[in-house]
Amino acid sequence: MKRFLTILALLFAAYCLSAQQVQIKGKIIKYKTLPADSITLRINTSSVNPIVIKAPISKKGEFEFKYTENSTNFCELFFNYQEDRLLLFLTSGDMVSIAFDATKKLSEAAVVGSVQTELFQKNRRMVTGYVNEAENMRKVYQHRIDSLEKAKNDEVADAIRKNPYLLSNIALLSILPEEYIDIYQLVDTSLTSAYPTNEFVAEYHKSLEKVLTLREGSPMADIVLADQNGKMVNLESLRGNVVVVDFWASWCRPCRMEIPNFKKMYEAYHDAGFEIYSISVDNDYAAWRKALTQEQMPWTNVRDDQKIYSNQYNVSSIPFTILIDREGKVVAKGLRGQELSDKIAETLKK
Repeated sequence: MKRFLTILALLFAAYCLSAQQVQIKGKIIKYKTLPADSITLRINTSSVNPIVIKAPISKKGEFEFKYTENSTNFCELFFNYQEDRLLLFLTSGDMVSIAFDATKKLSEAAVVGSVQTELFQKNRRMVTGYVNEAENMRKVYQHRIDSLEKAKNDEVADAIRKNPYLLSNIALLSILPEEYIDIYQLVDTSLTSAYPTNEFVAEYHKSLEKVLTLREGSPMADIVLADQNGKMVNLESLRGNVVVVDFWASWCRPCRMEIPNFKKMYEAYHDAGFEIYSISVDNDYAAWRKALTQEQMPWTNVRDDQKIYSNQYNVSSIPFTILIDREGKVVAKGLRGQELSDKIAETLKK
């Protein structure tokens, strides 16, 4: 027994020697532009039960964390976890200094005092350099690529105009329906007449109807679905506002990442007559309700678990948005982020 206690004591002593304090000191420039009075450190000791610590931010924009660590852990520093995070790889004994400008991204903050984090940031800058170079090269050649694409589409359209009754036209169509809708309608009319019982022609006709439904300038049909309280809410009830119809799901990570953008748009444009009609395609009611509690979206939220409207509007991937004007007509579809925000502002001015 005495020997066992001695071994325990030695193990405890070894742990105490290896466990050292990690200290993080931060300085935020232009702190007053931030809508936050604290900052959060998430220590991912495990994927299931991370340690979460909050630190107050002083009037000078300074904050500090201190905690005991006996290994190296992947950590995240953030104001809002879903919007912007600084990745840190902290080891016992690290004395870290962080400085950043509140008008810029927290993820780009400079870190000193953590060897692994400094190396990570150096390597990430290297990767970013290559990505930027590739993007610049893509822009240089994009004009030429666009010209070739336009020439190809014009050739396809011309070939179909000459022989609209060919069944092979369905397979040949690879051009954008928004720009060549007359060609799609010509093929539909011609093939429906020539092959009235062909199932592929019938499917093509149904698909084209869905495309025409969301064509720019076309009226948006009403949607009637139940919200989280079981109340039926009509899209038509929002008529007179500029509205984004947003198809999403609780399990869809890109959808969840878009929610902070929607919140910014809602805050910026709601008073000017902007609304959001969010349609969840969740099968799991409990998962949908949990997501609503977590995200706190202050607009209309309904669920299309039977996929009635997602099928009607040919929603093959999410997130998917439809922007409609005050008269209930389609303005654009499939927009996200800044592109959607700009289009909302433009539509509100009309």
